[in-house]
Amino acid sequence: MKLGALRVLPLLLILAIISWLELRPSPAFAQTADKARQILNETVEKFKDIKQMTFTVYASEERIFKDMVPLNFVFEYTVNILEQGDLKIDLPRPNGMSEIYLDDGIITYFDKTRNIYTQGDFNGTATELIDVLRSDFQLTLPGIDLVNPELGKTLDDLTTRSVYVGREVLPEGVAHHLAFFNDQLDWQLWVYEDTGLPGYLIITYKEIGGLPQTHLSYRGWNLDPQLNREDFRFNPPAGAERFSLPALSAVENGGSSR
Repeated sequence: MKLGALRVLPLLLILAIISWLELRPSPAFAQTADKARQILNETVEKFKDIKQMTFTVYASEERIFKDMVPLNFVFEYTVNILEQGDLKIDLPRPNGMSEIYLDDGIITYFDKTRNIYTQGDFNGTATELIDVLRSDFQLTLPGIDLVNPELGKTLDDLTTRSVYVGREVLPEGVAHHLAFFNDQLDWQLWVYEDTGLPGYLIITYKEIGGLPQTHLSYRGWNLDPQLNREDFRFNPPAGAERFSLPALSAVENGGSSR
């Protein structure tokens, strides 16, 4: 073996050790799963006490088609919440904007691009509202469940097993890496250490062929945005046309008809 090669070997050995130290699980990985649930519960409780907030979700949603070809669809949406009864969601589109309003028991979907809208009475819970958006409006809005004030009631179903992975660096700071598992899906959540707010979420759908994933990035958190109640009231612009959805009965019945 040449002398040059002998000199390189110690350097390679040092680099290998450094890589192993960096990539191996943090000692926190060995801690009890209760820490993951504790941090998650603290995050959920934080949202219960907040009177108003706004945040933006950037999503990359993978879908597996019949020929098993995986494609990712990238989109974003912004959520504005005022107390428990008012909600406004902005959905940017390539050629315009769509908006969803929930105000005083009335839910409105407004397509700004075509200047059309649909409305219905809604007296259900926050969980039922999310279900209605997905079933009647075909809006998955992945990740919005984290700010659902009733999420705590379903955590046992979502987390049959949990692991505290450790602390990691995200673009906006150090975050706790949490992992949760059940029979239907696995999900990993990164919660910022300094604020206790979600930063990143990965969902793996285990019951779908190809195990598609959704990657979500939370940004622009504002827990005191000074929102105006008037912004949550939909006023049809001039020339706006009202239409009905085939499954609108679920909205009109407060999300109870399924």
